[in-house]
Amino acid sequence: AGTPTASGLLIAQLGPSHRRQVAAHLLSLPPGDRRLRFGYTIGDTSLLAYVRSLRFIRDAAFGGFDDQGQLQAFAHLAFDEDQHSSELGLSVSPVARRRGAGLALLERAAAHARNRGRHSLVLAYVPENEALASLARRAGMTLVHDPLEPRAYLSLEAATPASVLQEAFGEAIAAVDLGFRVGN
Repeated sequence: AGTPTASGLLIAQLGPSHRRQVAAHLLSLPPGDRRLRFGYTIGDTSLLAYVRSLRFIRDAAFGGFDDQGQLQAFAHLAFDEDQHSSELGLSVSPVARRRGAGLALLERAAAHARNRGRHSLVLAYVPENEALASLARRAGMTLVHDPLEPRAYLSLEAATPASVLQEAFGEAIAAVDLGFRVGN
């Protein structure tokens, strides 16, 4: 959690103080990428409303930060009301793609969901999003090929004291590392 990915991005959990960076990241995505991320064409006003609606206490958000502390990748992990599953949405800036950032975000979100008692992680995507389908396959997810709304599922193991400690330790290291990146 607190180590840079192959792309050099640091994966860290986000909070309300990161809303401006999340908005800047999402607004910087080309229109086609926004549609692939959200499943529909989304304008700036709706995108900003989405960022304002993020509930960091109930859900979780993670970011991939470059050496300058700029958010280059974002994942939103929404917890279902049934307390058994969680759904992940993610985006990676064009400059940070194909270097492991998406997989690192997915793995970080899966660890977080696991440690909160969730049994599965769900990734919904539009049919033409081959990059996300490929990512799901690399992560060992089970793909359901629905022509209208394909999904990928990842079964999560039960949390252990070691998995909880590993997440907490990794997040502490990430917070320190991010502080250095932003401070430089």
